[in-house]
Amino acid sequence: MRPRLFRGLFCQLDYSRHSNYNLPMLSKQDNTLGTLVHEVAHLLRTVIDRRVEPYNLTRAKWLALGVLDRREGITQTELADYLELDKSTIGRLIDRLVQRGFVERRRDPADRRAYRLYFTEAAQPILTELETVADGVREEALRGIATEDRERLIALLGQVKKNLLQTRHDSDPNK
Repeated sequence: MRPRLFRGLFCQLDYSRHSNYNLPMLSKQDNTLGTLVHEVAHLLRTVIDRRVEPYNLTRAKWLALGVLDRREGITQTELADYLELDKSTIGRLIDRLVQRGFVERRRDPADRRAYRLYFTEAAQPILTELETVADGVREEALRGIATEDRERLIALLGQVKKNLLQTRHDSDPNK
């Protein structure tokens, strides 16, 4: 029997008292925080992939557009770091978005080697449509969850992220 990598790292969650959590892909032994977060993230990606397919966008492209929508003007290097992709991969991805007329590169006035990324006017209609797609998926994912519980879920996941970022920072041998 293979050892469970995350057993002990994440808390064991007991869903036997909650009928809303009948998840057929999980056995009770697998209902750890890490497993649930992973599977929810996977399901969200799968559903969104299907919804953006008509727009001829890969996951990497729609993720890049989503990051740019929140952080327009970032450099290619910053985008690569955020998406955890290497610089050559992000360069090709941006090339494709430029070819489609969604994004333009502008030289960084403070650093001649860097390019900053901006949306074009042509990107605005697709961004509006993609926002509608994302809103729809979010509503479907959170269906049946009260507004205050949704807010609490976001706050709790934000705290987990903050904790893990601090842990990663604290354990970085290069700091």
